[in-house]
Amino acid sequence: MAYYNNSETQFVSQLIEQFRKRRHRLGIPQIMLDQVIGVAPGLVAKWEIGNRKPSSFNLYCWAEALGCEIQLKETKDVTDESLRY
Repeated sequence: MAYYNNSETQFVSQLIEQFRKRRHRLGIPQIMLDQVIGVAPGLVAKWEIGNRKPSSFNLYCWAEALGCEIQLKETKDVTDESLRY
């Protein structure tokens, strides 16, 4: 299970970095995103610096507020055998 915990941390960090870059390109202040997403003031800043971790729903709302969407992309075939440890 440790592999997936590390993968989750890395995945979320990379996603947040993409959101941060997009926010900068659009010139949107963090406090404005707090309001649009409907979270406490300063929470986007805490997510961006890694002090807090957004929920999956907050990630969805963040993406939508930035005019983006999160999609599942198939990268390989998966079989019952490949899922066994």
